[in-house]
Amino acid sequence: MKILLMSFLMGTAIILSSCSKPSSSHTGNADSTAMTQSRDYYTCTMHPQVHLDKPGVCPICGMELVKASNSRKKEGNGAATMVPLNDRDQLLANVSTVQVGYEDVEHSVRAFGTLEIAEPNKTIISARFNGRIEKLFADAVGARVKQGDPLFEIYSPDIIQAENEYLQAVKAGSSAQQSTVSDPKSKLLLLGLTELQIHELESANTVPLVMTYYSPANGIVIDKNIVTGVYVSEGSTLYEISDISTLWNIAEVYESDAGYIRIGEKANLSIATYPHETFTGSVSLIYPVVNPQARTVKVRVLVNNANGKLKPNMYTETVFTRKKGRALTVPVGAVLVTGKRNLVYVKAEHENHFEAREVGIGSRFNDKYEITWGLTDGEIVVSEGGYLIDSESQLKSGTGATHQHGGTGTPETKTKEMPANMPMEHNN
Repeated sequence: MKILLMSFLMGTAIILSSCSKPSSSHTGNADSTAMTQSRDYYTCTMHPQVHLDKPGVCPICGMELVKASNSRKKEGNGAATMVPLNDRDQLLANVSTVQVGYEDVEHSVRAFGTLEIAEPNKTIISARFNGRIEKLFADAVGARVKQGDPLFEIYSPDIIQAENEYLQAVKAGSSAQQSTVSDPKSKLLLLGLTELQIHELESANTVPLVMTYYSPANGIVIDKNIVTGVYVSEGSTLYEISDISTLWNIAEVYESDAGYIRIGEKANLSIATYPHETFTGSVSLIYPVVNPQARTVKVRVLVNNANGKLKPNMYTETVFTRKKGRALTVPVGAVLVTGKRNLVYVKAEHENHFEAREVGIGSRFNDKYEITWGLTDGEIVVSEGGYLIDSESQLKSGTGATHQHGGTGTPETKTKEMPANMPMEHNN
């Protein structure tokens, strides 16, 4: 009996000791996992999601892979937004910094436009009579004429008949017949004769066979539809004369930017013909309708052209600028526009450490962004080399690319594709 009892106790002890001992298979799996986590791997600086166990090139961009470690990833999880970069690495990466500060902010809207002749300055000369052109004085398109200059001579039975009626009324003239005289005179004025021509007609007391037609306006002959010897009929267009001392610049502005433009404000024009000159105008009208295809609004800018350097139908780049006061600003290169958020790398209190910080951006002007929130006056931010620091940050965290670099773009709310039929683009 004692022997059986002893055997039972020894067996129980053996079973209990084997249960408390770790399984060899479990130990092997744990060792394998630990080795996997601490094993080095190779990745791409531009595509950190690439993990390979041997050297080579990135299958996405073809760049040479660099060696990384899972242990580095584990350590970096505690401070994912902090990137250490010593002086040597900053020099190699061409990292530059700048201090954030306040300055006067402008909101600029850029648009493409076309110079046009101001509609009030156009004069159409049409025939008020039937007749034959005997002589041309303004005989070419582009000829400059002044009000009162002779344009052409014409033989017209209609004019001769009206002149005879006027002379008969004058010869039979008396105080009682003033209304009878004024009616033929009004007819001559409507036919295009001047007061001086009518006075000379009274003095000569004879009707000339040919009448000279004088220009009613100043300007340049834009169009000419007659030559010597041609017959014209009443209502036909003879000349188009326009004064180009003042031009209209019609700019196409996106509807989202039209609210920043005010009537009376100044606008600057750049023209390819004069690359080193800037022309100034003032906004005279913001058109009340939107182009349904291009989603643009026309803005009319009144431009002085007294020297005649500008020509109708020239293309212009028009910049509308408004003062917005003082605000924090950073260089455009300091902001990494990711599409979902805008990042800036700020120099941290720790020596040679940079911290990623999300910021809000407003207007873009003179290669700078207005900062609406996220930074304070006097902080140091990375102005150049932010892409490399951002890549290093992703590499340190061991995560895949969560955004695309686009530092020189505009905010997502302001970015839009150019319509196919619209040559314009704007910068905020």
